[in-house]
Amino acid sequence: MSQFRKPKRAAMLMAVLAGIVGGLPSFSNANERHFTYTYESATLPKGGRELEIWSTLRTGRNNYYSEMDHRLEYEVGLTDRLQTSLYLNFQDVAEADTSVTPSVVRKEFSWEGISSEWKYKMTDPVANVIGSALYAEFSLSNDELEAETKMILDKRFGNNLVAYNLVGEFEWERGIEGTEYEETAITNALGFTHFFKPGVGAGLELNNKTAITNDAHPEYSSLFLGPVVSYATDGWWVSFTSLWQLPAIRRSVNTPNQGLVLDDAERFNARLLFSFHL
Repeated sequence: MSQFRKPKRAAMLMAVLAGIVGGLPSFSNANERHFTYTYESATLPKGGRELEIWSTLRTGRNNYYSEMDHRLEYEVGLTDRLQTSLYLNFQDVAEADTSVTPSVVRKEFSWEGISSEWKYKMTDPVANVIGSALYAEFSLSNDELEAETKMILDKRFGNNLVAYNLVGEFEWERGIEGTEYEETAITNALGFTHFFKPGVGAGLELNNKTAITNDAHPEYSSLFLGPVVSYATDGWWVSFTSLWQLPAIRRSVNTPNQGLVLDDAERFNARLLFSFHL
């Protein structure tokens, strides 16, 4: 037994946006990403445009749980240092409902709202001692408001690239009685990749998230590690990361006897980014 809602509007919106941006003038400059969870300081040049497709799998909790997050991003360079993006967000979840006997898997496909991203490059990872950028993203859905900020640092040396992000995420829940603070998350993201030849890289990503709520300071601090591979060529690029959860830095207050955080995070995450230049 399952429940499944699949709004046709979501697919129509994606098709319409892809059709619109597909007809825009083409630019040869790109903004390749060599990691999927860790951002780099590079920005598109003025007038550069890309269409980016995200898919993220999250699976493995105490009870059956599988989630696919999808994002469609249209990215444009406003200046040689400033770029902006518009996202359409979707979510597909299948999880066990243990409130009934026998348990059933309930499925839901939902529209998760829109996001606006702004990124400003301050220094370059090759020309300067270290690359740096500031990032802000704002999201709006039917029941939530989210703001995300990043300090981005990276350095290219020889055939290697290292990047670090300090991330702050702030969430508010919207309801009948107004808007209420829900959670703050502090994330440390670290990525390393080696370029075996131009356009081909492989390395590791490390991700640590600490969640702070009204009831717990913090609620947990999770840790993930896994390989990343990337490929870039004229016209398009692709990156893929798979992350496994390691023993928590701080166990969840809801499941203190478990070494992993499995009430608000999953055992395994994987993300695929595909982008082509417009």
